Amino acid sequence: MITDADIKKMKVIFATKEELKSIDSKMDRGFIEIINFIGEVKEDIMNELNNFRSEFNEFRVEMRDINRNNQSTLNNHETRITHLEYVTKSS
Repeated sequence: MITDADIKKMKVIFATKEELKSIDSKMDRGFIEIINFIGEVKEDIMNELNNFRSEFNEFRVEMRDINRNNQSTLNNHETRITHLEYVTKSS
């Protein structure tokens, strides 16, 4: 049979209902802190990603302009070379 002494020993070994509720509320607060932290980190990452997209788009536009300029210069050279070849063949 279980005696009062056994119950006192069990109370020392096992958590009481109140202790379990206290631990549960501490865990809830911990999870809320973690969720808030994840939200803040996500916001920072999204801001960095948006900045990167913006910078990448600017870079893409610059590269497109450089490519157009190079293509124009190349076309100009090809026209001059063709003209020189024509003039050389005609002479």
